[in-house]
Amino acid sequence: MAAPVLRLGLIGHGTVGQSFAHHLADATIRIERRTGVRVQLSRIAVRRPDRVRLVHPRVRVCDDPLDLALDPALDLVVEASGAREASDWLLAALNRGATIVTANKQAVANSYALLQALADRHPGCLAEGAVAAAIPIVRTLRDSLQGEDIRAIRGILNGTSTFVLSAVERGASWDTAVADAVAAGLAEPNSTADFDGSDAAAKLAILATIAWRTPIHRDRVRVRGLDARAETTAQSAFASGRRLRVVADAWTHGGGHLLVEPRVLEADDPLLHVSGATNAIELDAALAGQLRWFGPGAGGAHTASALLADVAHAAAERSRRARTQVAA
Repeated sequence: MAAPVLRLGLIGHGTVGQSFAHHLADATIRIERRTGVRVQLSRIAVRRPDRVRLVHPRVRVCDDPLDLALDPALDLVVEASGAREASDWLLAALNRGATIVTANKQAVANSYALLQALADRHPGCLAEGAVAAAIPIVRTLRDSLQGEDIRAIRGILNGTSTFVLSAVERGASWDTAVADAVAAGLAEPNSTADFDGSDAAAKLAILATIAWRTPIHRDRVRVRGLDARAETTAQSAFASGRRLRVVADAWTHGGGHLLVEPRVLEADDPLLHVSGATNAIELDAALAGQLRWFGPGAGGAHTASALLADVAHAAAERSRRARTQVAA
């Protein structure tokens, strides 16, 4: 009996999309071995189709993401474009019954409909790659800790700002550190979202939405940004055994609060040692207590890892449904 096929469409073929497509070729073998389902990349939507180079002739390339999202032949839509309007494409795919996988935190955190889907644990809405890249925090909150009372979420969720602050601590100027982040592929030439706090705020909204099972829009997060004036504060703090970091906080006490701001961490703070592009997340759970994760929070391969995890999850779900149908 031939293995069931999960036909996949990919929106976006930049740093993350290319890495995902590249690693998918190897991952399909592992996924089929583990789930019995064969994942097949069938379509790609990009702004410039002529720039996409693929070795497989059966992959169709187009310039219309919405058309791809609405394609009834696709079972799974993976969105890695980073476009704000991607929420429309994702909802179009989800509403027609496809499974969606996204790494786009802004598209999710600014859409009440997508946030509601995450809050409801919609089986077709998967967003592991939207927060902290390779750290599996979304599925942990969604599944492993779903019986817990999550009282607080705290973390360093933007690798670019941490990379820049780490360089400044070593004596680099702010401008040089930002240029190095761009050269390393950790920041766009216009990296406003990394320093004005909106990137971390979107991720915090997603985590809080899943933890508390209610849609929490990005606009509910209070934000204070970071700029070149932080250079002196960062160097002074480092000289005294402390560190300046952009910290994201969400807690339920007193009705609930969500905040992203630069903060000087004391020497005994567990987040003090976070440097480079590392992300860190700390949960306060009523029964489990303090739980912490540290890991790569940016980069094509690391985010592709999270996207592939969601694809494997979707394949396992397809396998489960196929077995149920056979049993019936």
